[in-house]
Amino acid sequence: MPVMDAPDAKKSPQGSRALLLSALIGGVFCACMLALGDGSQTISRAIGAIYVLLNSAWLPAVYLLGSLGLGRGCCSIWNAKPADRLPTRWIIELGLGFTLMLSCSHALGVLGWLNPMTAWSVTSFGIALLIPELFTRGKSIDRALGRLRLTIPGIACMLGCTVAVLAATSLPGTLWESEFGGYDALSYHLELPREWLEGGRIETYQHNVYSFLPGYIEASYLHMAHLANAPAQTDNGLSGFLSNDARALMASQLLSAMLLIVSVLAIGGVVDRVSALYLHGEHRASSSIARVLVACTPWFVVVGSLAYNELGVVFLAIAAYGVVIERTYSISTRSILAGLIVGGACSCKPTAIFLLAPSVGVILLAAIPPRQWYKPIALCTIFGLLTIAPWLARNHIAAGNMVFPQLHALLGDGHWTDAQHALYSSAHRFEGSLLDRALMLVLPDSTGTHHVSQFRGWTNLQWGMVPIVGLVGLGLLLSRIRTHRLGFLLAIACLLPMLGWMMLTHLQSRFLIPIAPVLIGAGALGITHLKSCMTRRGVTIGVSALSVSALVYITGSQVGGNPFVMLAPGQEPWTDAINTIAEPGETVYLLGDASPLYRRSPIVYNTVYDHWLIEDAIALNPEKPEQWTAWLIDQGIDVIVVSFSEIDRFAHSGWLPDSIDPEPFHEWIDTLGEPIYVWVHPQTNTANSAAFRITHD
Repeated sequence: MPVMDAPDAKKSPQGSRALLLSALIGGVFCACMLALGDGSQTISRAIGAIYVLLNSAWLPAVYLLGSLGLGRGCCSIWNAKPADRLPTRWIIELGLGFTLMLSCSHALGVLGWLNPMTAWSVTSFGIALLIPELFTRGKSIDRALGRLRLTIPGIACMLGCTVAVLAATSLPGTLWESEFGGYDALSYHLELPREWLEGGRIETYQHNVYSFLPGYIEASYLHMAHLANAPAQTDNGLSGFLSNDARALMASQLLSAMLLIVSVLAIGGVVDRVSALYLHGEHRASSSIARVLVACTPWFVVVGSLAYNELGVVFLAIAAYGVVIERTYSISTRSILAGLIVGGACSCKPTAIFLLAPSVGVILLAAIPPRQWYKPIALCTIFGLLTIAPWLARNHIAAGNMVFPQLHALLGDGHWTDAQHALYSSAHRFEGSLLDRALMLVLPDSTGTHHVSQFRGWTNLQWGMVPIVGLVGLGLLLSRIRTHRLGFLLAIACLLPMLGWMMLTHLQSRFLIPIAPVLIGAGALGITHLKSCMTRRGVTIGVSALSVSALVYITGSQVGGNPFVMLAPGQEPWTDAINTIAEPGETVYLLGDASPLYRRSPIVYNTVYDHWLIEDAIALNPEKPEQWTAWLIDQGIDVIVVSFSEIDRFAHSGWLPDSIDPEPFHEWIDTLGEPIYVWVHPQTNTANSAAFRITHD
């Protein structure tokens, strides 16, 4: 990654020198990044990062190696001899294998059969399929290492991936500002696997609506926890994900970081392949720009260092593009592979159905006459549905609606009321005309109160150089006679999912991530087909420098300029105050907060869209708040943690349940007595949350 291939195929000592110099540059850069903020903690942070990597990184590495083996074994079914020499062979095989591995993790988890033995059996089987490659590919790898050269784009890629890895070794919940400290990871990407591990199987929960999403990436976290032989709970009641110095927890974040690195390598290979097939391989610099944009664009690093599902979609998107452009495979083979891989992306994040599938379909169908479109469309649909069918079946059994909570008017309400569906729908759609939606893509929203709500589209600073390079590159492709057909195809492949983003989402900038790979590829191909060699070189260096600068600036501004909070050996920062206040076995009710990851079981919580336990108490005694406490005691609640900041935010957004009137609700809180613990906002010095013990003596 820090280096690029030179045309000379002979082994050269320059490759070793390039690796050593890259390691030196990377080490100095790591030291500088870890010194941000409190420089006195540089050494302890470095020790913490190294320890996390040694303790946890082998889990996602094993998972991905097993995926590659499964993909290689399945691709051998087609046994296309020319495919053995494809430069993008590994990308396609890993894309297919990752889809299959995710599907196995999910299926075994749903059946309750995912345990250390089955997790290792599936993973080991995949790795065993790779063993023959060790004897046939060793010399090729050795020659490739000898051809490595140090380049500016290569250094930029290395630095971008280094930031992602450092961020991924930071404690979950500390980064990033745009994600409110990774709140989504704490509330469901990591919390659901925690509950699945404790419950012994993957299932849906009426207190967490996100459990009705496909959850295939989250299933991989559960799979890795079993690879690590994590217990359901530790001896002190914490999640097994926190055992062995949070080995499984940190592995979940490191899987995203590894998928980012793989995506950086993969997009360069696919762009090179497009250039070779359709542009006569004129300029290899296009792959350099594409790699830099994936490695150094802040949005990719943000989601590539959190336990999020976006990087699964990004890599599978790149793999799907690698399939559909490949002339070596027949159209039927391309259709089957693309259907499976896109289905895998939709199983990671269902918005890929309209943010990825249209662009893959456009590129696939462009290669054949319209009268023959019916066959690839049918094959893609059938094999894509095969991938997501287990999720659809799980939801149908649990809620009577296979895509719950979507399409409830057509397929059923499930366990939700009309009010809950209306709340969820209003929070996940944008109110505005088509023009308003289009403007949101390219202009900031003046009504937004936070940079996440203000900069919803490509104007978000975390997109770095992607919009500029993409639009300029597309314009250059369209302006040249030799490339205008390719430019038109890529423009359509970008436009269709953007329309889906405008019409079917609530217009958050992060939701554009599945669209970015095709825009990056188009921009890189266009930019590097400038006539002047000096101009191309200058643009490549400029994009690399600006991308790294933007990434370092945004990273350095996190957490008050002190971004990295590493996990030192033996350290337990998740020893939350509640874990010390509540006695073992006491049940804690989180009222307003939905991120119980670090708190000891038993615990009761709900997302804002789900049914609140306090609603039942209010329904029984609507005019007697003093009776609500007695009812909660009857339900086994011992400690209530009230999140004032979250409840106020919900009230301001109109998200509180109709039965919760703020005035009597606050009167009831006053009856709970003196809090046993108060969490204070460090800047405003006001109470964020407070804990109350309600068990009668």
